[in-house]
Amino acid sequence: MRKTVLMLINGFGVEQKDSAEVYSAKLMPNMDYMVKNYLFGSLLTNAGDYNNAYRMFSIPEKTKGKEDEIDFLIFEKKLDQNEVLKNVRDNIGEENCLHIFYAIENISKFGQVREFLRIINASKNKKVFLHFILTGTSTSGYDDIIKVISKISFELSDYCKIGMVLGRNKINTDDVQRVFYRELGEHWNESTKKFDILKREIVNPEDAGVFMISGGFALKENDSVLFINYEDVEMEKFYSDFTKIPLKLYSLYPFKEGIPYMFKREEERSTCFSSVIETHGIRILHLTTEARINDVNFYLNGMEKRKSPNITYALNDMSLFSTKEKVVDLLESNPYDGIIIDYVISGYNRMEDIKRDLQNIDGVIKNISDAAKERDYTFIISSLYGMHVPVMEGVVQKVINFSGKVPCIFQSNLFTKQEYSLNTGNTYSLSQTFLTNINDEVKANKLVHKLSSIEKMLSKGK
Repeated sequence: MRKTVLMLINGFGVEQKDSAEVYSAKLMPNMDYMVKNYLFGSLLTNAGDYNNAYRMFSIPEKTKGKEDEIDFLIFEKKLDQNEVLKNVRDNIGEENCLHIFYAIENISKFGQVREFLRIINASKNKKVFLHFILTGTSTSGYDDIIKVISKISFELSDYCKIGMVLGRNKINTDDVQRVFYRELGEHWNESTKKFDILKREIVNPEDAGVFMISGGFALKENDSVLFINYEDVEMEKFYSDFTKIPLKLYSLYPFKEGIPYMFKREEERSTCFSSVIETHGIRILHLTTEARINDVNFYLNGMEKRKSPNITYALNDMSLFSTKEKVVDLLESNPYDGIIIDYVISGYNRMEDIKRDLQNIDGVIKNISDAAKERDYTFIISSLYGMHVPVMEGVVQKVINFSGKVPCIFQSNLFTKQEYSLNTGNTYSLSQTFLTNINDEVKANKLVHKLSSIEKMLSKGK
């Protein structure tokens, strides 16, 4: 086992062209030194919040190009035989509606949703309303939503109408209750104008307030509800309020106990973070805040509410790393093979607060780096997601756009910059690189790549 420290500066990312300048060598001189002297690269991430970020860190995505379970069933013309989907179709009467809540970030799954709608309303005699729960974390995501709405308007107007649209962070508000029960609220027949306003005001999709596109969907007794839950959305208040009346409930993936679902989750627990460390006897100390421990534990355990015997959670405290000697003492006097240090710089609305935290984190970086160099530890710095938010710098509003890519720095006495480089990858690659570095028996693809003679020759000119 090799002692390995992974520092996550969540919310921090590679700045896009339209971003206000946050990172600089002057602000973070120790980070800058590491970028120049150790393995450095960037990772792709489409997460924009804490929970999705940890899910992607722990659980691998399906390989692109391979059909997932639903695509396969559509291809084989067997989706029509799915018992839950048949029940959804057969339980819609002349007097009742079907409400489909579709958690959507982009257009990638729309073909599957279109197929569900075709089967549910093949005779075109049922009242079906599609409600969008927007989960995107960048205003650029509105472009995909507009495309989906356009496709529905032109291709599926006989199948269904679009009811209400809202961001996932607003679903538990009273405004949503008023719209869903009584259709009281903003009404935008020309939805593109509403999306233009949201983009101009830099409101990310997940934070969009509720508005209607079509009317006639007010909730009634014995209506049916189908949750197309590709993504997890926290909706406890909304769910508990509207289920006080008799409804027929269904979901795509497991959602709530007692609700029939069509398919099991694609992920298998055997590939999640906690399963890998338990298989290989790796012991992890995870330092985070008290408010986040339960969320981190849920996702590291493959979305199961259990406690891994191989992960110890503790509160993050900068005093643990205030000197090189304290870093060494923490790693040497405790039985942990890997430590994950969890910082978050998102959630602020003032640039000065973000820069203050980054400056403090930079001091911690120096102490861990010095200890790693002296005691032959591995030190990895990265982030699981980048924020895209408006902030105030003085009296001026600016936009921080860290979305899409996050930095990755890999410091090791064994893997030098002269002999190795970092491959491109995602945050799941980061987790596997972290674990593989601790224990060679973790046979996973890793980011560290040995340079060929030609690559060495080319790198000398840089």
